[in-house]
Amino acid sequence: EGGLSYRTAEVGVDGESLATLTYGHAATIRRINLGWARRANRGQYGFVLDVERGYWAKNEQDPADDEQDPLSERVRRVIPFVEDRKNCLLLEPADNREIGVMTSLQAALKKAIQVEYQLEESELAAEPLPSRDDRRLILFYEAAEGGAGVLRRLIDDHEALRRAATRALQLCHFDPTTGEDRRRAERSREDCEAACYDCLMSYANQRDHQLLDRHVIRDLLMQLARAEVAVSPAALPRAAHLEQLGRQCQSDLEREWLQFLEDRDLRLPSKAQAFVAACRTRPDFLYEDHLTAIYVDGPHHEYPERQERDRVQTEQMEDLGYLVIRFGLMDDWEEIVRKHPNVFGRI
Repeated sequence: EGGLSYRTAEVGVDGESLATLTYGHAATIRRINLGWARRANRGQYGFVLDVERGYWAKNEQDPADDEQDPLSERVRRVIPFVEDRKNCLLLEPADNREIGVMTSLQAALKKAIQVEYQLEESELAAEPLPSRDDRRLILFYEAAEGGAGVLRRLIDDHEALRRAATRALQLCHFDPTTGEDRRRAERSREDCEAACYDCLMSYANQRDHQLLDRHVIRDLLMQLARAEVAVSPAALPRAAHLEQLGRQCQSDLEREWLQFLEDRDLRLPSKAQAFVAACRTRPDFLYEDHLTAIYVDGPHHEYPERQERDRVQTEQMEDLGYLVIRFGLMDDWEEIVRKHPNVFGRI
């Protein structure tokens, strides 16, 4: 609807905020080529293109470039880019971390996610943002066509980040329970001082090899391995989103239902009191990602006339593709939630 579409989660342990996760489904990602790496003027971006003949100008800093085919007089400076749509996850530490910590954390989590979900190295990509020299966030995105869906699990499954951090500790030769340094991989004959190809190093991150150090991320990974992930289905943090939903409730029973979810750390709905015009109904709550409508029925729904109206509304919503779940005043709400772990998560 013309607005930003993403979900957030706060990662914390023992009341201390560690990081913020931001997930975008099929997000638009652009990679921009600002110019030759060895250009003389670092403030001048782009490449010179002969728009008449379709030739690119040579790199003046590279004498090996062909000088036998001069350009025409019709030239233009162009900044090329490629664009694609990928599932992506941004990880932003709560505190500014040194460049070595961010570089090592990126390498450790990327490899851990690949191992945990049995991905090829080419299926998951990781980039520092806003630049290699100024690393404040880590962007993970599913590089394979269609995506494997693993990044969504990291924000939907409360245990997924813990498992990834635990795996990262193992890959970095630490005991995930005690943090004891095992010094080397299981079948390795040599100790790993800072980084090796069994832990942080790979062919793809050769430019970062001098910054990699498994020791500087041990304590952070130990914290992530027992961290709580408070997920919000909207761009707002979970607490703010819960407050916003509460303000939109039309009964105390609806607010009680929201608190029921919050007390059990279950997924919150994305919207409250959203009107579905095709069915002329206004569900109490919607889980938009799961096409699920929630009705929290008070005592007035016990009358036969209202039950018939509810039945018709349910059929109309189901014909539209929605799953309709009703929580009655006398129902066992925990039992209902257990039947739909894909919507609410697990108790």
